Amino acid sequence: MNSQTHRIRVRYAETDQMAVAHHAAYVTWLEEARIAWMRSHGLSYRDIEASGTIMPVVEVQVAYQRPARFDDVLEFTTTAKATGPSRVVFSTVISRGGEQLANAAVTIAAVGKDGRPMRIPDEVKALFS
Repeated sequence: MNSQTHRIRVRYAETDQMAVAHHAAYVTWLEEARIAWMRSHGLSYRDIEASGTIMPVVEVQVAYQRPARFDDVLEFTTTAKATGPSRVVFSTVISRGGEQLANAAVTIAAVGKDGRPMRIPDEVKALFS
């Protein structure tokens, strides 16, 4: 399996008045977990972009089940799978001490610097198989 776990501590600025993590913080955390997954599999997002492939987010889905709170250490367990010639879905389970808090799926698509869709380069796509 191609999973990777990344830990993030909930910062005070990411919470509301009740010390509950704001839903918008999850999008930033998911990006951090996605980049960590890529690094752990030998990919540099910076190098991919430098080679002419940009991989923007085209869809984010988050199902919140329990709240994360200030100072919690969250575990983001992420897997990735190519779902076509130009798309990859990163699936993430967010938990705290074994308790599942949320499930998320982030879809990215390969485009050229001109913004037009393109195939994921073969050497990159092999890691998502």
